[in-house]
Amino acid sequence: MGQITMANTNTKVWIFILSTSLALLILGYQIGERLGLIVGFLMALLLNFIVFFYGENRVLSKLRAQRLKGQDAWGVLDMVERMSHQLGMPAPAVFMTPHNSANAFCVGHSWKNGSLGFTLGLLQKLNAKELEAVVAHQLCHIRRLDTFAFSVSSTLANSVVGLGQFLDSFLPYRLQFFMPLLSPVGWLIIKVVVGERSFFENDLMASELLNNRHPLGEVLWRLEGLAQTQPLEIPACTSHLFIVNPEGFRQKNLFLKSHPPIETRLQKLMGYYPI
Repeated sequence: MGQITMANTNTKVWIFILSTSLALLILGYQIGERLGLIVGFLMALLLNFIVFFYGENRVLSKLRAQRLKGQDAWGVLDMVERMSHQLGMPAPAVFMTPHNSANAFCVGHSWKNGSLGFTLGLLQKLNAKELEAVVAHQLCHIRRLDTFAFSVSSTLANSVVGLGQFLDSFLPYRLQFFMPLLSPVGWLIIKVVVGERSFFENDLMASELLNNRHPLGEVLWRLEGLAQTQPLEIPACTSHLFIVNPEGFRQKNLFLKSHPPIETRLQKLMGYYPI
């Protein structure tokens, strides 16, 4: 069932990209015929370039992520190597961001070439057992190819919301008109591609890798609380890349909320709530 859902999700992503590119070609032709078709073709190329080459680097760059190499004080690289072998996949690159907030994220368009990110606060606050649960959870996202759907939807939604922010910058008195207008479009892009079911199924897969649901349930509960008390400032439309919503109560735009409620996640994972 998990493989079928993963295939359906990635099929939706490809259909969305192809239909958007085709729409740009048709729109360009309708507006300017041959010249418009050329412009539409160039815009479609730009869209695909942004999706496949810019999205991942944008997140890592915005969060000032530095790659971990050699020996690390937390043993993260050894955990990643060991569990990647269990999942039958190459070990992804591991990055650390200099933030006190406790959170983790993953990006990548292929399970053969993904990246994991951990905040310094997470590495310092969690013990080895909790950290192992986080590593397992993020590796499963990459193995399921969730990162492909997540990254594409994030890049497209961010482009739409960014356009709204850009247009608002020309309005007097710091008025916001286009950003609230286009935010539902960004939300729709994310929701079409990323369903809550992806989170539930990945939670279960990670618990199977750990052979125990309790460590993951406990660390999800703890990270949710830490995110509420010490939120993380992230690029727009990227919260679904993280293990828990990194913005906490700071996220005022309800249209861009992506994670299922933590109560629902724990109920699905553990069978009961509270833990």
